[in-house]
Amino acid sequence: MSVKERVVFLDSAAFSAGDLPIPSFDHNWSEYPDTEAADLVPRLFWATTAITHACPIDAGAIVQLHKLARIVVTGPAAVDADACEARGIALQTLPAREPTSGTPGQTLIDLLEALVDEARR
Repeated sequence: MSVKERVVFLDSAAFSAGDLPIPSFDHNWSEYPDTEAADLVPRLFWATTAITHACPIDAGAIVQLHKLARIVVTGPAAVDADACEARGIALQTLPAREPTSGTPGQTLIDLLEALVDEARR
């Protein structure tokens, strides 16, 4: 039996409405147009996956997020890579897409599905 993923997109306003397809893995999805620093830990507390575009995630937050398994960065957000490594959290940056590839949202969902699939093996 697989575990339901809890995905939190901290600043989804960076993507256009309707640009994010629904992932195929079993999940709960929460998204916020933007996230202030004071809201970061409460929003990610139960998350297994965090997505951030410009919302920074520092070591002080990472140490409090015991369920977090992966962070996907879609833009210029600063994420403490050393803190992620120390906690075994996978840190991925959304790759630049080719002009012939899908939308940024589809590229993000494809990356999420690959990361979740890899973790379940």
